[in-house]
Amino acid sequence: MLTIGLTGGIGSGKSTVSHWFETQGVSIIDADKTVHRLLESDVNLISQLVETFGPEITEKQGKIERRKLGKLVFADQQARNSLEKLVHPRVLAEMKSEREKLENLGTKVCVWDVPLLFETEFDQHVDQIWVVWVPRDIQLQRVLKRDNLSLGEAEARISAQGSLDEKRRRAHVVIDNSGTIQATIEQLREAWKETKETYLRGN
Repeated sequence: MLTIGLTGGIGSGKSTVSHWFETQGVSIIDADKTVHRLLESDVNLISQLVETFGPEITEKQGKIERRKLGKLVFADQQARNSLEKLVHPRVLAEMKSEREKLENLGTKVCVWDVPLLFETEFDQHVDQIWVVWVPRDIQLQRVLKRDNLSLGEAEARISAQGSLDEKRRRAHVVIDNSGTIQATIEQLREAWKETKETYLRGN
């Protein structure tokens, strides 16, 4: 089974590309959705998080309140490291399990949609890496417009993720999403055609 690791940065347009894959009938395994599901249903993980960060991160029903947890760890690197050590292994195990189920059903290709593909080292578990890239100035403009943040807040969020230019250098496929949506779709069609010819021929 071919696993494409799809990544980018905040404001790069990764969600647009992920949606395009869905329109092509490709199965998407989404890391963010996996995290959300685990924070709502994984009793052991919830217990570990409460023990680590305190009961104030939970809501009345005992579920993790993601906004409070995010606010707590965003400006604290040590806290963020602690969170990642607890969450990332569970997310990886869950995504591998989903992929195995798809493979057992005869699925030939899936996309792992992972914002922090390199930072989490999830790139080691995929066959091909697609990076959605935009120049930093465009990225900053989009984040400011979309999220209604101050300049300092937007820059901090961009800096909290790895450099898009560095991710671009490590990619098998780069989708330049700095132009029109049509230009992006044309790149996707061409790259997807080449990928199918190279990886899926005869399968």
